[in-house]
Amino acid sequence: MPRPFPAPASPRPLRQTVRWTARPAAGLLALLAAIAAAPAAAASPPPPGPVFVPHPCADAQVGRAGRCGTVRVPEDRARPGGRAIALNLIMLPATSPGPHLPPLFDIDGGPGLPDTKNAVFYLTDGPAYRARRDIVLVDQRGTGGSNPLPCPQLAAAEAGDAEMLPIAAVEACRRALAARADLRRYGTREAVADLDAVRAALGYERIDLFALSYGTTVALRYLATYPGRVRAALLWSVSPPAARPPLHHAEAGARALRLLFAECAAEAACKAAFPDPEGDFRQALRRLPAIAGAPPPAVFAERIRSLMYSPAGARRIPSILHQAAAGDLAPFHAATGGGGGVGSLLADGMFLSVTCAEGIGLIDYAPAAAAARATLFGDYRLRRQRDACRHWPKGAVAPGHLAPVSAPAAVLLISGRLDPVTPPEWAAEVAAHLPHSRQLIIPEGGHLIEGLSAAGGCFDALVIRFLDSADPAAVDGSCLAQMQPPAFAGTGGK
Repeated sequence: MPRPFPAPASPRPLRQTVRWTARPAAGLLALLAAIAAAPAAAASPPPPGPVFVPHPCADAQVGRAGRCGTVRVPEDRARPGGRAIALNLIMLPATSPGPHLPPLFDIDGGPGLPDTKNAVFYLTDGPAYRARRDIVLVDQRGTGGSNPLPCPQLAAAEAGDAEMLPIAAVEACRRALAARADLRRYGTREAVADLDAVRAALGYERIDLFALSYGTTVALRYLATYPGRVRAALLWSVSPPAARPPLHHAEAGARALRLLFAECAAEAACKAAFPDPEGDFRQALRRLPAIAGAPPPAVFAERIRSLMYSPAGARRIPSILHQAAAGDLAPFHAATGGGGGVGSLLADGMFLSVTCAEGIGLIDYAPAAAAARATLFGDYRLRRQRDACRHWPKGAVAPGHLAPVSAPAAVLLISGRLDPVTPPEWAAEVAAHLPHSRQLIIPEGGHLIEGLSAAGGCFDALVIRFLDSADPAAVDGSCLAQMQPPAFAGTGGK
């Protein structure tokens, strides 16, 4: 799981899809603190149907533009009279006179990230999304203000260069959270039912979806469960349920690393400065145990993999590896934030509830680990998450959870060619089963697009064009090739 790295502004600057997330701005911190204070789970009789209950918005800017509130749902739908969860949500109304298109439900990734933090984007960099539609942002159960499942024990134990998910901290978190949550009830199946409860409570007949990373897992399962409810869906960095993360993390990372090294070799300045980045990587891994203050080799490799999530991070890697091979870890620590604790927006308990049941719980571990060990990244992620999941309750997945999804909605799938965690091939496989779909590939994109030039004038306009038309064929994706990465660090470029 990656540490943060500085990222320039992008069309979705607050979108983060990985377990270690960037430090939020001060205003966002205040918003998130108030979100966390929203009503948690409590035992009470359920209402006859989903009902939106308004409450004052935590952020004044959000309050001026939209409505905040909750929709109460059973924690366990098999026990409707038991504990309830107040799903925290923000609705930003369309800014133009009607008639309006179906509302856009924004679904973030992680798993474990709160979605209501994205209200800041729609009020600042992304107001065009609201011109013809309402925007609905719902904190998935276990995140943000929807009975959040944070693990401060993990944040403390994982500070600096420690290995992820230490067992003592996992067990301490489980004990603390189990007092107020059934940790088996915070998976994708529940999230899908919650999303439809919010739709019903707000009175929408049909909706559109905009999903990122793990959010595409939720979106695909929503399409499978409620196919008639969705008019159009934008799936970005597609992670189908069958991906079962972290099953393919090492292999997908190795694929992206090969492409990155090939790009370096194709540029004269990068090739001259770093003629053998793979050799540098191997040399660095060999040298690390003898360097004072160095992370364990597996942690070093995992953070290199995580840097590839964005072009801004990936373009620093050949230089980082070259310096590390010579014994200098300063560039590595500067890029990854190693050596200090980092605040996270991610609810680790919810992350574990999802990935233990829907990832590790569905993996044939021995062949998966063998395949991972054949890469430079090894089986670190698989091994650490397997060990943690031995100490975490596992919920049941929905019938057909791993099956391909077919639905009548218009679907546009967007992938980054250099994505180290959700490679474009996955989106192509998903699209093959969706009769009204199309895939676009960002040639220099990673899992995210932070660092790409011309992104603001291309990406959002393209997405809005699709959502306005609900016609994947009507989208002109030619501008994606104009979104170019920064120069490789250490090559003298800009």
